[in-house]
Amino acid sequence: MPGFNICGTGNGPAANLETRRKHRWVFRTLGSVNPAALLVLQSASRPNFKFAEPEMHHDQEVAYFAGKQTWEPVSMKWYDVEQNPDVSDTIYQWLRTVVDLPTATVYAPSVYKQQATLEMVGAAGNTTETWIMCNAWPKEVNWGDLDYTATDIVTIEATLRYDRAIKG
Repeated sequence: MPGFNICGTGNGPAANLETRRKHRWVFRTLGSVNPAALLVLQSASRPNFKFAEPEMHHDQEVAYFAGKQTWEPVSMKWYDVEQNPDVSDTIYQWLRTVVDLPTATVYAPSVYKQQATLEMVGAAGNTTETWIMCNAWPKEVNWGDLDYTATDIVTIEATLRYDRAIKG
């Protein structure tokens, strides 16, 4: 009978398998971002991969092929801590590694493209999955809106762009 294998009966997986959980992860490195700021990340996404689909038309058919590959940006959301680390300032300084904002001068990629590392963590705290994002940089930053009628915690959202991800 299909289903979980409980007490040696059943043809499915063991009922005591541990699954990865959405709340067990940590960014170990994120370019020049202060490591203390990584501890107040509220959420992040793992890398997404996709192929472009070149088409070949012939008579009444269309055949598809794997084309150029793309790694989609990673979204991140921080709680905006005022004390150490000042998350707003940390993200602003990270953005300044890409562009000198007063003069609107974008630096060379060799200056701002850095490595980012995301790890999934198991129940015992051991690393169960590692993503290394090569040549990462902040593509977009949103300090969010403000509202006198709200009591919500302020968050900052950033989009991390990278050239390639390697799963370890």
